Amino acid sequence: MYSLKNVLRATILLALPLLNSCEQALDTVICEDGTPTGPVVQPPAHDSLTALSRRLGAPQQFFTYVPNRQNTITGLKGTIITIPANAFVKASGTPVTEPVLLEVREVFSRAEMVLTGTPTVSNGRLLESAGEIFLQPAQDSSLRLSPQATLQFQTQNPPNLSSPDSMRLFVGNGGGGCFNWEPVFDPGSSLRPNGSGFQVNVSSALYNAGIGWFNCDRFYNNPDPLTVVVDVPGTSIDPKNNTMVFVVFRSLNGSLRACTFTAPNTFSTGGIPTGATVAVVVIRTLNGKLFYGRQDGAVAAGLRFSPTMREVTAAELKADLNSI
Repeated sequence: MYSLKNVLRATILLALPLLNSCEQALDTVICEDGTPTGPVVQPPAHDSLTALSRRLGAPQQFFTYVPNRQNTITGLKGTIITIPANAFVKASGTPVTEPVLLEVREVFSRAEMVLTGTPTVSNGRLLESAGEIFLQPAQDSSLRLSPQATLQFQTQNPPNLSSPDSMRLFVGNGGGGCFNWEPVFDPGSSLRPNGSGFQVNVSSALYNAGIGWFNCDRFYNNPDPLTVVVDVPGTSIDPKNNTMVFVVFRSLNGSLRACTFTAPNTFSTGGIPTGATVAVVVIRTLNGKLFYGRQDGAVAAGLRFSPTMREVTAAELKADLNSI
């Protein structure tokens, strides 16, 4: 049986020849001429962490790529994406000649990192981000970039970036549990400062090997790392399905997710700079309700966090995260 979401996407695809570009706000797909195509069916409000991330994380934006010319699209956060003509091929290698619906997501703030589930960590080392970008075909994940194609992203530095120096390109790796960023060593891809942001070139080899997430990051110098331990009040705590814990940094544009869980209620993460001022946040979904806790402090040896939990609305949760 087709879900309402699949029916909606099919309706969008039928309209592709009529659209130059489309983007999805929280509740509506908006086309270039400003005409709404109708309400978007969202996942159930708070039945899982995955549904919560898709609903409250970085908005899904949809754009139509036309294969016979170079396409330039601009995201809600100002990211300019340039895609050459005839960029996509099918799994068989056959060139794609029909319009392609693309999904774009932009993550520039710490709140977006938390709610999208894309914290700034690379194999246990803390990163600071100048922007995380997602780009993938929406209707056919088997499509690939052709060998000669190169994507170009032009990003804008977020206002809370502590330093733009030493930035390099990373790709997302969501397999095996918590999200992780891997540094890029592909000679066909590059990152360089350009005005108030960065120009990123992504080769077909790099794009085709990943999951669509790219990040302008720098390793944060951390000579004396500590482990932060968080005791979450409550029962029925399940880190895979209903509870997530983040350490959000106040002095740099980064966050870490506490991925180590010790039953019944303790989370921890290493790689935290000694003395760092942080907000430890806990987000829980339980029985269709949303719960949130936050505790601010400076990281010190032996200090444990245990935020007080309260039921909140989605708007209250987002507002508090954006205040960090």
